[in-house]
Amino acid sequence: MTTRTTAVPAIPLPDPALADGEVLLRPWRPADAGALARAWADDEVARWTGVPERTDRAAALRWIAGDADRRARGLALDLVVEVAGAVAGEVGLSGFDAGSRTVEVGWWVAPSHRGRGLATRAAGLVAAWAVAELSVDMAIARCDPANPASGAVARAAGFIRLDDTEVWAFAGAERRGTVPT
Repeated sequence: MTTRTTAVPAIPLPDPALADGEVLLRPWRPADAGALARAWADDEVARWTGVPERTDRAAALRWIAGDADRRARGLALDLVVEVAGAVAGEVGLSGFDAGSRTVEVGWWVAPSHRGRGLATRAAGLVAAWAVAELSVDMAIARCDPANPASGAVARAAGFIRLDDTEVWAFAGAERRGTVPT
């Protein structure tokens, strides 16, 4: 018996870079390693996201160096949320499902930048780009019910909640008639 699988294509960088006048989404650079290590050490980032066991600058540099490989293998696209030249957070795509043509959107914001709507702006930018430019019909966000701030970001960014689950679908997919019922 032959099992057929659908390969996930390589993930390109947005070109031009995604921006809205305040927020710029760009690839991680080695110079960002210190900011990334500090974010990984933040209790809230660690609580709600996947943070590696080692969270020092050397680990951050190794992770940044793996960006091209993760994109080439169709695993993830991780972008810095930059504001006024500073690393304010991260937004990314992962969990590409070629069968259902979906991708997951995730984000975090550094403590000194929280409460300014940056995650909302970044999540909206990357979700709209993913639906418009990648071979996906829907961008989704999984927001833990114990983290109401994340659900508020999803709602404000244009996602709609699917039933009583923690899954939110980008409203761009709703307009195209591809939100599951």
